[in-house]
Amino acid sequence: MNGFLSRHGLNLYFRRTWIGIGLIGVGMLFSLSLFSPIHAQNLDIRLLRDINLHRPRSLDQAFLDITHSTIPVSLALPIGYTGVGWLEHDSLALARGLRMGLALACTAVVTEGLKRAIHRPRPYMTYPDIEHLQNDSDGSFPSGHTSLAFCTATSLALQHARWYVQIPAWTWAAAVAYSRLDLGMHYPSDVLAGMMVGAGSAWAGFRLQQWWLHKQQKKQAEALTAFHPDPFLSMVIRNSNQSLP
Repeated sequence: MNGFLSRHGLNLYFRRTWIGIGLIGVGMLFSLSLFSPIHAQNLDIRLLRDINLHRPRSLDQAFLDITHSTIPVSLALPIGYTGVGWLEHDSLALARGLRMGLALACTAVVTEGLKRAIHRPRPYMTYPDIEHLQNDSDGSFPSGHTSLAFCTATSLALQHARWYVQIPAWTWAAAVAYSRLDLGMHYPSDVLAGMMVGAGSAWAGFRLQQWWLHKQQKKQAEALTAFHPDPFLSMVIRNSNQSLP
């Protein structure tokens, strides 16, 4: 059990998990492409109707609260890490804050770009029977709330190999994704795309910062070696100089 909860074990586990999610997403998109656009849209709206029209309406306010928590939580974490790192001179916390901020920025840019490029109407605009508890005028694909939530959860999972951090993070992200369907704001394909965009941006940001830090450490090591050559080599050079007439 301890081995499974080790940092290496969890990183490997979540890497495989997201590879699996990515393959499932690609498989779903490929499967949908085998049908005509009308069939694909029918599948999307059928799934949404099953969730939205048969939801427990007593939980509407709870799901509204969950969906409204997305932006505050997603912004509070990188700001908090960065603030602690700056005030306490904690380079690790500062790096985590900058990493999460970079991932969120990438997620926002990709999400907004896709929304503007595809400009898919919200489901309740096309299907009046969908019950919606909010009104948004921007595009439906992908789900921005879902992408931000999964970006945040993935960033935490990559940085903290602790089950008591990761389980609440994934649970919250999944609840945000489900709330977008429950509230009638997105199609299932919008939510799936949001999951992939958010998780992918967080993973890419994490790897990019790791590459940059490794590059900087390599430069520092090379500079240190240049100023402090190998002791044995220094002794040989010194003895050679002393032997000269």
